[in-house]
Amino acid sequence: MARFHRLAVPVALALAGLALAAPPPALESLVQAERRFSATSVEKGSKEAFLAFLAEDGILFRPLPVNGKQSVARRPPVSATLIWEPAFAEVSAAGDLGWTTGPWEFRPPAGAADRPVLHGDFASVWRRDAGGEWKVAADLGCSHAAPARGGLGRVKLLAGPAHAGSRSPQAAFGELEEAERAFAERSATRDLRAALGAWGDKSLRCLRDGDAPRLGLDAARRDPAYSTAYRFRPDTIRVAASGDLGYAYGVGERLGPEGAIADSSVFLRVWRRDPRGAWKLALAVVNPVGGR
Repeated sequence: MARFHRLAVPVALALAGLALAAPPPALESLVQAERRFSATSVEKGSKEAFLAFLAEDGILFRPLPVNGKQSVARRPPVSATLIWEPAFAEVSAAGDLGWTTGPWEFRPPAGAADRPVLHGDFASVWRRDAGGEWKVAADLGCSHAAPARGGLGRVKLLAGPAHAGSRSPQAAFGELEEAERAFAERSATRDLRAALGAWGDKSLRCLRDGDAPRLGLDAARRDPAYSTAYRFRPDTIRVAASGDLGYAYGVGERLGPEGAIADSSVFLRVWRRDPRGAWKLALAVVNPVGGR
């Protein structure tokens, strides 16, 4: 299996006037960037949209993590329409890092009414580039049956908690790296449900292929799919300049009896620092490689 091994602390953005306390428009600008991303996909096609909104080093999962722009550039345009809408958005105090999630639909082209509309939810991590523009740093979602409610056109946007900034990025990175290590150890020695229970924020959002989003820590604990042990290995860990928001992605294995590898998976996790200074999981996406 091809592998990446990158652990990095992001370089502070050279944005004039950027402070640890981001102004309120930071969240709104992120939401508008997500909406422009979707609008571009509808107007010009998903290929043009991803090429325009992905960071130069932005990651997609095909099914393993790869450079998104390079992967998209090699693929032909599609005539179907990919459209989505943010249901949740959160930004760091520094305004340099954020994430969004919400429902998506893949609609067949005109004249192909016999083909079904596909549904799912996306999760995107965004970073500001050197010019101050939001760009997608990592994107991983899930597919599932059509939602009974809350689909496109009926989404009510929820804002994540405000952050005040609490750590230097170097200190925060070390602490988040340790949290990822401890999370992976608990997941491997017990199961994913135990790891989520120990590190999940009460508002934790969980996505996985074949299932509607699990909203809240209690909902994640009730998912029988998470009662299996996983061995995770992060490829990349990054934190905001304000040390209050971070993310990790990589690959891992779902473990069967006696530690045998049942199948391989990819993951994306978003972490936030809680008011007491502890890292807590805000988002957890785990998808089997064979299922994507």
